[in-house]
Amino acid sequence: MKPLFYRVIKVLVRAASRFMFSEVEIRGLDRMPTDRPCVVSPNHVNSFLDALLIGAFAPIKMHYLTRADVFGTRWEWVLEALQMVPVYRRRDGYDNLARNEAIFDRLRERMREGESVLVFSEAAHARTYSLRSLSKGSARFALEAQAAIDRDVGLVPVGLTYYHFGRPGFKVALIVGAPISVSDYADRYRADGPRTINDLRADLTAAMKECLLVPEKTDAYEEQVARIHRGTEDRPFPAMKEALKTPETLPPKEPPRPMLQRIARWLQLPNLGPMMGMRAALQAVDDPVFTASLKFAVGMIALPVWWILLFAVTAVVAGWTAAGLVTAGAIGAAVV
Repeated sequence: MKPLFYRVIKVLVRAASRFMFSEVEIRGLDRMPTDRPCVVSPNHVNSFLDALLIGAFAPIKMHYLTRADVFGTRWEWVLEALQMVPVYRRRDGYDNLARNEAIFDRLRERMREGESVLVFSEAAHARTYSLRSLSKGSARFALEAQAAIDRDVGLVPVGLTYYHFGRPGFKVALIVGAPISVSDYADRYRADGPRTINDLRADLTAAMKECLLVPEKTDAYEEQVARIHRGTEDRPFPAMKEALKTPETLPPKEPPRPMLQRIARWLQLPNLGPMMGMRAALQAVDDPVFTASLKFAVGMIALPVWWILLFAVTAVVAGWTAAGLVTAGAIGAAVV
């Protein structure tokens, strides 16, 4: 059941992304090696939505390192079905850190068989366009895997840029950079492990920055971020990245239009049930980084269920024609 569940979720994420985002610009998927194991290293912006998007579109089978405190609940079967693997941090207690080695051993065996692992090298999520300092974890794991399984391991940089962190209807860019061949570092790692880990982390940092629109917080950072909006999202990623070097040449964001926002809210009345559920979920989670992920989850699961129920109830009450019209209106409101 778990492999089937994973495939279904992958299809649902792809379909839901077409509703959630105005465009999903994907570049470089062919750079993900399919003939050798990889450590996939994306930036971490939007909680579990980042992993969902990469996993849905990636052409390789991956396991996802996930903080251990989300396991041990009623959702553990789902987490395991989604190929998430717990990793323990210092905050989970030093006694638990020893459990990581057995987990990493199992992952290395998976990599020996050609499977890959996704590691968020920034360690924690945060709403920022720039790349934060990388931990040593992904570089160390890649080098240890290279040494243990005696296969060339690829370290794949990935950049995710959301044109709006929390609201649907905006563009997202998923950019895959050229993989780093970890075997090139093998001799140095045997001679001087700590220095080689730092060297690989530095090279990974540079590669990941190439996959982001605004990779660093320079003096122009705020102005650059202000030019990332719906009015500029029609530019392809390379053109937009180049244009942001001189952000003053890009059009500014248009001021809010309260009337249009009110009309948009009224249009969502046919989807009142899922919208109320999403609002309750957002109020229960204090961290704003989860906003987009929760909205995506509602859109992917709750909305289709709601539309099926809406069609069935309306068909019983008012007939098939009315049911089709009402359901079409609800779907159209969600898309708008």
